[in-house]
Amino acid sequence: MGRFLIYERDLIFIILTYLKGILDLLGKSRYQLSYETRENSAEFLNHIDENQGNQNIDFYHIVQAKKAIDEWFKKQEGTYQIKFIQTLLNDDDTGKNIKVIWYQIGESENATEVFTRLNMGKIPLVNAELVKALFLKSSNFTKEGKAAKHLQQLNIAQEWDVIEKRLQDDAFWYFISNKTTETNRIEFVLSLAARNLDGEGIIDSDKLKVFLQFNRLLSEKSADVVQEWLKIKQCYMTLEEWFNDRALFHVIGYLVSQDVAIDTLFDLSQTSKTKYTFRQSLINLVLKKSFGYQELNALPENWIDEALSTLTYDSGSKRLRSILLLFNIASLLSNPATNARFQFDKYKGDRWDIEHIRSVASEMPVQKEKQKAWLDNVISYISEDASFDIEGKKTEDNSKEQAIKKDAITLMDSTSFDNDQFEAIYMRVISHYDPRGDEDVDNSIGNLTLLDSSTNRSYKNAVFPIKRARIITLDKEATFVPLCTKNAFLKYYSKQVDKMLYWEPRDSQDHQRAMSEIILGFFCGKGVHQ
Repeated sequence: MGRFLIYERDLIFIILTYLKGILDLLGKSRYQLSYETRENSAEFLNHIDENQGNQNIDFYHIVQAKKAIDEWFKKQEGTYQIKFIQTLLNDDDTGKNIKVIWYQIGESENATEVFTRLNMGKIPLVNAELVKALFLKSSNFTKEGKAAKHLQQLNIAQEWDVIEKRLQDDAFWYFISNKTTETNRIEFVLSLAARNLDGEGIIDSDKLKVFLQFNRLLSEKSADVVQEWLKIKQCYMTLEEWFNDRALFHVIGYLVSQDVAIDTLFDLSQTSKTKYTFRQSLINLVLKKSFGYQELNALPENWIDEALSTLTYDSGSKRLRSILLLFNIASLLSNPATNARFQFDKYKGDRWDIEHIRSVASEMPVQKEKQKAWLDNVISYISEDASFDIEGKKTEDNSKEQAIKKDAITLMDSTSFDNDQFEAIYMRVISHYDPRGDEDVDNSIGNLTLLDSSTNRSYKNAVFPIKRARIITLDKEATFVPLCTKNAFLKYYSKQVDKMLYWEPRDSQDHQRAMSEIILGFFCGKGVHQ
């Protein structure tokens, strides 16, 4: 089970619900729970429906707790449920290990600060839950009348739920964050809203800094909890606006992926006089992060061609990954007529390698397992490929391929896997599918692309047509493949496509030329100022 957050009173209530049959036999009943701001939660606890678990964050954690309790009891012996009831309810020695702690505070004491002090180091306090308690505390509402206060509390609680649920959408979350293990994502928005709050005397590394800032703010007599909540909501609404704007989604998503903090972008937005200047500032920031230039207006002539020509496989994966990702972003923005979006959630959920489109011939597999995997890819490709001429007759190429396949199968089936025989077949495959295999390795960026690590590890030494077939299969299966990776293997950038199964120097040059044109178009504002 994953981690979930739930109060002990709710957890015990769910356990008693699970044991309701035994309680009925003993003439016992559960206690009843009611909530000041979430009336539906009480009803849901009484009738837990797993199908409604995604309606809000409370329901989700209740369902997860129920599943964990179900699994735990199923692993116990049959009489354990009765023993458990006795431990909870008996008034003899068996039940004396259950205690209720009651802490009475003075009228002049702050309940929130006392709670924090007492529990520090005892339970894992979470900023979000503590801040939520602050904003829903009755004494923070200025409206007179219980009904009016309750309505304000209910409104904030419902809006909190909406924001939490939205942040659970990975497409939205990975647009604004690179973190994959956040259990309480609304804390991200709270941190944004708190960035300008008074932090004097609060250590930056304090895990509860955000809570302490809001607690100090709402403790002031002049504090208006409704207005302060509105500021938090406005932070979220800004993120939502950026997400829904296709151009901003891609540009900001790219910058976040390059470790530009969201609060930096918020500050940039607030200091920009117009939406146009904000977008232009974002483009300048992309230029700085990707190529190191400060201003678009100060760029030398032919700067993009010169910059790309200096990038090779040895330039470092981080630098290359940054440029190849920008190529994908710029390509998507170059066509404003499409609604296609880059999948930052899929991109950040996997590891991406910088891969040669035309493999490095010298990297012949050495280990037997990798040699067999390489042969298996060749056999599978030849089995699926059909080399026929326009009259439907098998071509000479097909005869060569079938001979390679036959020898590969024979070697795979042999009791002794001979390394010399593998090398002979390997050289025949290279000679057939990559006639230039003995030429120098092309390490230019025109021969490089992004490939997910699992595919790359399996097909790293494969010849171009086998890699190409694998990319086509992934695309057919709707597996995420970056647009420019797919375009390169399908030779969409190549001006001459008479040899679809070979990746030649001209293909690499055309690929790099397209990269130059599309990225230059991006920096000229194509697709961004729309």
